[in-house]
Amino acid sequence: MKKATFYLGVIIVLFFSGCKKEEAPFVFDPDMAEYERINRFIVEGVQTYYLWEAETNWKEYDNRETFAAFTDNRNLFLRLIYKDDHWSTLTSDISGLESQFEGVTTTFGYTLKFYRLTSQGNTVIAVVLFTTPNSPAAKAGLKRGDILIEMNGGDITTENYLDLYYEPSLRIRCGELVDELIDGKEVKVIRPLQGILSITALEMYENPINKDTIIEKEGKKIGYLCYTGYQRESESELIQLFSQFKSNGVQDVVLDLRYNPGGFSRTAQLLSSILAPEATVKSKSVYLEHHYNAMLTAYYKEKKYDLSENFVDTLPVNMNLSRLYVLTSNRTASASEATMVGLEPYLDLIQIGETTSGKYCGGILLSPEDLYGEENKDFYESFSNWGMYLMIYRFANIKGITSFTGGLDPKIQAEEDDFDLKPFGDEDDPLLGRALAHIMGVEYVERRAAKIALPFTALPDPKKPVDGKLIAEPLIPVHINPW
Repeated sequence: MKKATFYLGVIIVLFFSGCKKEEAPFVFDPDMAEYERINRFIVEGVQTYYLWEAETNWKEYDNRETFAAFTDNRNLFLRLIYKDDHWSTLTSDISGLESQFEGVTTTFGYTLKFYRLTSQGNTVIAVVLFTTPNSPAAKAGLKRGDILIEMNGGDITTENYLDLYYEPSLRIRCGELVDELIDGKEVKVIRPLQGILSITALEMYENPINKDTIIEKEGKKIGYLCYTGYQRESESELIQLFSQFKSNGVQDVVLDLRYNPGGFSRTAQLLSSILAPEATVKSKSVYLEHHYNAMLTAYYKEKKYDLSENFVDTLPVNMNLSRLYVLTSNRTASASEATMVGLEPYLDLIQIGETTSGKYCGGILLSPEDLYGEENKDFYESFSNWGMYLMIYRFANIKGITSFTGGLDPKIQAEEDDFDLKPFGDEDDPLLGRALAHIMGVEYVERRAAKIALPFTALPDPKKPVDGKLIAEPLIPVHINPW
């Protein structure tokens, strides 16, 4: 198991040893059942690192009686989690969760939006929002805007629609939305298409650099990047991409974060440094400040640790932007929001689209080894693959902007039509089109036919463990004291 890693849509990991009574030896009753040991790990991990640690009355939980009372470990974990924390997670497979954070999953390689057909009970359709390049879905010919109407020879329903993500293989039929006259009224109906697509899930790295291009208009060169996750694996490709943008004389950048739920803070820091004004990077100005719980804040200040991230040296590829266009939706979260908040004081950030998710904090992936150290392996060896993705700090920019629970609101409101999606980089895309119009100093003319009522009801987006993550880099090892 790697050392804990912080996630903030980007995540951060901390290891503390000595926040309390560093001299005290670690002791435990060898007769404790495994579930009791897991409970102790939960309590001591949350008590040490958790951002909202002060919200809990620890006298009720930090004792052997509590460890024995909660036979359901997840129930105890949820009791300790702050009511507004929708991101912290307990897992019995920390290795698998860590791989997901790194962008490696068993997947079909598509992201879907689900709708229930209001006229047909529990029947569901799925719209493909995008596919990952070279994924099973992309190789099968699925593309942004396709509508999935059948699965494995039957209807997609409210009972089985998540199988589109989690089954090992699928047979899919697509449909098309067409206008028909019924009883003298023009209505939208879905007509099945011929042919069945067969796809098998594959364990793969999902490259978050979905689309990049240079758009040339009246002597201006505009760089467009659709980026769907802050993965460390993508950092070298980001550097190469912006090197090409810079050498080709790109003057404006449109960063499409509509479907970016977050990732590693280090990657967000790198991308922000590439986009920031050159003088900001040269001076290594503060990018984001971190605010921890009172105990960790006091500990870090005593040790004189820097509680902020600074812009890093990216001068060979730095774009030296004075303005940046960012396309957003309610799926834009965490590390994406950190990029926007961190850059906003230094350039004219023009957000186009919808209000973002509102994920203003970063977390760590904390294992028993991280908390107790290799030397106490006898205590946790039987549950060493358990762990917590735990929120440990909120981020703020130099203006103090933080805790934006309602999300970040756009300067230019716009939304896309899920049933008329344009390819990434297409100038007819209503969000990109507005960005290009603003760059060119012209009025945007919406290219949309008259709306016809659709007989669909949107379903809530299923949440995955990696959604809304901000993952930070390891800081200082800190093992907790015994209870």
